[in-house]
Amino acid sequence: MNFKNIKYKMIILCGGRGKRMGKITNKIPKPLIQVAKKPIIEHKLIYYKSQGLTDFIFCLGYKSNQLRKFLKNKLPKCLFHDAGVKAGILKRINLVKEYINDYTIISYGDTLAKINFLDLVKSHKKSKCALTIVAAPIKNPFGIVNWNSEGKALFFDEKPILNHYIGYAVISPNFFDMLDKKTINLKDGNGIVKAIKHLIKRKQVNIYKFKNLQITINSPEELKFARLNYKKYFTI
Repeated sequence: MNFKNIKYKMIILCGGRGKRMGKITNKIPKPLIQVAKKPIIEHKLIYYKSQGLTDFIFCLGYKSNQLRKFLKNKLPKCLFHDAGVKAGILKRINLVKEYINDYTIISYGDTLAKINFLDLVKSHKKSKCALTIVAAPIKNPFGIVNWNSEGKALFFDEKPILNHYIGYAVISPNFFDMLDKKTINLKDGNGIVKAIKHLIKRKQVNIYKFKNLQITINSPEELKFARLNYKKYFTI
């Protein structure tokens, strides 16, 4: 499928420490970890550009100089904002809100999904919500059980199919108008979690159901899986 340039901006979150990767991220930031001789972030950009996306804002933090140097060679016109290592996800996005003057796509720096971004934005626009999150099914590897205060089982389901947020979203320009400063300044991912819960109560969260290929690299085990299966995900 051929796409013309998509006018919408994409904010790519690349500032986290990546502690779950262990020693791997002591020397390099997670988006620069290589899979099939290319950094994760390069695979992402190849796909995004194939979808017509050209306007990127990178929210940096941990080892930002390395990422900035690499990305400048690939995208000479991109925008960088360094919020430092301690800033939470929501705060990183808030610090570039001056550029959010239309529907804006959010992407985590360690997740790739073969999303049709025009369709994603179309779903968001139709919903008239402040936020759309992309959700995909995942099979829980365990039997799930719940019980009452007397220890009597109330529920059991063997390896149920659950839905999880995969690190892609679309926000409208009024997104931050609905949130307070305390929520925006929460550490790590706590702010985005609280924001989603708050907006759900206001019926302002649209779900984009995604069932195509997607992979997240959060741990050495997931990195190993990605390196063994990258052709499914990264071949455009």
